[in-house]
Amino acid sequence: MQKVIYCRTAPSLGDGFAGSPESVWGTPEYEGDRNEPCVFFGLYGLPDFYTLWRHKGKKYILWAGSDIRHLKNNYWLEDSEEGLKLEREGICAWINRHCESWVENVVEHEALKELGIESQICPSFLGNVDDFTPQKLDVKKRYHSSVSGDDFLLYGWDKVTRYAKENPDIEYHLYGNTVEYPCEPNMILHGRVSQKQMDGECKSMTGALRLVEFEGFSEILAKSILWGQKPISLIDYPFLQAENPREELLKIINKYSWSNI
Repeated sequence: MQKVIYCRTAPSLGDGFAGSPESVWGTPEYEGDRNEPCVFFGLYGLPDFYTLWRHKGKKYILWAGSDIRHLKNNYWLEDSEEGLKLEREGICAWINRHCESWVENVVEHEALKELGIESQICPSFLGNVDDFTPQKLDVKKRYHSSVSGDDFLLYGWDKVTRYAKENPDIEYHLYGNTVEYPCEPNMILHGRVSQKQMDGECKSMTGALRLVEFEGFSEILAKSILWGQKPISLIDYPFLQAENPREELLKIINKYSWSNI
């Protein structure tokens, strides 16, 4: 009988994905069965770690990116950094001893290694790859980028501004902002729109601009590759240098399935 692997998604991750772990990976939602294997997707703070610690079955962690920064800065028992904190050293040692960690790129791998946690690398995509087929791309060069929480510096919009000044003939389409952002004439602000609208507007563009220095494998980058575009990423992924990045990405995604681990 094929074993069932559950998945607990950290509440901090929200629901901004193209699909769900259950629909894509076949991992039923974790409902507290502490004896079965489980993937803990995201580990942002003490509540997530406590649930992981209490679990008695096989424990996998799929790190999300920003949760590694949270761990590096220690887990706080109160919202304010003036409150009580748990030092990370003991937590990291326990995780490395009792859990199997997975990350989506080399920057995450190296960050965990510095904390004493070994990990394996595999990009993932919570969407149906058949819904994102190669497109006929526009002749005019148009790139798209996004922001979350209006954290423009984190998401590299200052770099987009510089690129726009240096390349006035290229359009830069920016999504996700809830406040105004100073733009060059060739920068177009779209604000917060639905995933469906953004996908429809971006699928024939030249590529995604993913200018985040530390994160997991962005779905915006994944979609750009699957559409047959030429995205630009500050994080190095070997398949981006391949002649056909889409096929190389599919090989990696299809190679790993939680039902086969």
